[in-house]
Parts: sequence; structure tokens; C-alpha cells
Amino acid sequence: MQIGVKVAKVIARRRVFVVDDNEAFRAAIEFMLHDEYEAHELTSATEALAKAEQMRPDLLVLAEGVIRVNGLDLIQEFLARVPETKIIVIVDQISSGFGQECVAAGAHGFLAKPLRSELLRDEVDALLSARKKAVAIPRAVLNMR
Repeated sequence: MQIGVKVAKVIARRRVFVVDDNEAFRAAIEFMLHDEYEAHELTSATEALAKAEQMRPDLLVLAEGVIRVNGLDLIQEFLARVPETKIIVIVDQISSGFGQECVAAGAHGFLAKPLRSELLRDEVDALLSARKKAVAIPRAVLNMR
């Protein structure tokens, strides 16, 4: 376990799919997340879609190249099949504007290369913690003795 990883996160491991045809990129992302998340490396959108329906990922990390090959509709296809899944796109250059296009198509965020581990983890943590629902306890129950 890496220093600074909270035990509660390790116990309640969330599932993340990392999708790219570049093996080195997939391995780097998986390495950045593996201590806190159950990370799976997938080589194509087709493979990711098939596994997503079976394994229900909490987060999908899509490389720009995967979206460019399959089209922006890929984001909506993932959301239609597994609507509870959050999507982060990793773009090659922030100046290209492709990240904003992906968000407009339904992605929940984007990051630009080169990636910093802390930035990726912060973004993943923010997206996945936003999924947790708060439990409402009626005031009458709290005031009981």
C-alpha cells in the first residue's frame, strides 16, 4: 500500500477501466490507481463495452485515441449501457479543445498529458466520491433519548 492511501478507500475498492490501445499508457494509469482502486486495462472500446455490462465499472478512463477511432458517440453509448459510470477522457493536448468536446458529449471530465499521479488521483477521487449518496436522518430521530 502506498503512503497516504486511506484504508477506507482500499476496503471499498471502486472499479476503474482504463481503455487505450497503448500498453504503456494503460499500465501507467493502472499503476497510478491500483492501490486505491480495482483497475482493469482494456485495449479497445469493444472490449470495454462488453466488460462494462458484466462488471459495472465506477469509472472509465478513455484515451483520446479510442474516442477518435470510435467517434464521440462512444461516450453516449457507454452512458446508455452503464449510466452510473463516470467518464474521464485523457487528451493529448489541452489546447486542442477535444476535452471540452468530450464533456459536451457527456464525459464527466478530462485531463491532458503529461499526467501527474496526484492530479489523476484527485480527479478520480472527486468524481467517485460525488457518487456516494448521503444518508438523511430525520431530526426527530436525532433528538430521541
